[in-house]
Amino acid sequence: MLYSSFLNSLKIGDYTMPVLFVHGVSEEMTNKLEEYADTLINTVAHSVKELNLKPSDVSCFFPKDLMSKGLGEEIIIFVDGLFIKPERTKEVRDRLATAVVQTTYEYFMDANLIECFIRPFDPKQGFKSFHKTK
Repeated sequence: MLYSSFLNSLKIGDYTMPVLFVHGVSEEMTNKLEEYADTLINTVAHSVKELNLKPSDVSCFFPKDLMSKGLGEEIIIFVDGLFIKPERTKEVRDRLATAVVQTTYEYFMDANLIECFIRPFDPKQGFKSFHKTK
């Protein structure tokens, strides 16, 4: 009964969102992470119109790095889960990567290296999502 109720509250489909993983941020930088995450999400959602995204479509995470050496010097961002679509050409993905790097630089100007990897995803490889409806 409980499981059935849970399933009824979910929308099951092919809904996806790009997920941003930001690596290399030091503990000293945590005071600006919330503002940076909001700005980065808005950058991804609005900087490249061909992506057709809203801020609510984008998630941002900051995995904890196990080594403290070099944190803040190199910041690496992965954009995962961006479905492969005809309008998401190499040029569009390059513009997205550039916007992510520029936004990141505005917050972490002391970094020696900022890189962004766009990792498109083909849903034919296997994908399904579950999210609660309101």
